[in-house]
Amino acid sequence: MKKSPYVCDRKLGISCDDPADIEYNATKTWAIDRPGILKTPEGFKRSLELRRVFSRIDAYYITPTGKKLRTRNEIATFIEANPKYQDVKLSAFSFTSPKVMEDTIPEDVVRKIPSIGNNNKKKALKDSA
Repeated sequence: MKKSPYVCDRKLGISCDDPADIEYNATKTWAIDRPGILKTPEGFKRSLELRRVFSRIDAYYITPTGKKLRTRNEIATFIEANPKYQDVKLSAFSFTSPKVMEDTIPEDVVRKIPSIGNNNKKKALKDSA
């Protein structure tokens, strides 16, 4: 049985055996998106913004007119108000947040952790072992 290497559809002739453009390490904060997210409809752009406390990444969509949409309801309202985009499927938009890889979050980042009551406890994301 012949093993077929993964072939990138954006760069011809690239496979898993080729060296990466950039190596995974803690010099940058990394995130991984959920597999299977549909391609963003033509004319729209998916924008991902990392929160200051590195707790999560928020997904937004920018319309062809430049308006930033934060929810599925805002997208439905935009499509309804703009007949030119009536063929755009609401299911093509995903607000699923990519997962921030904790081992690449800077060591000095401190974030609030959810707690019961009004205690605003803070926790360092990295263990200082």
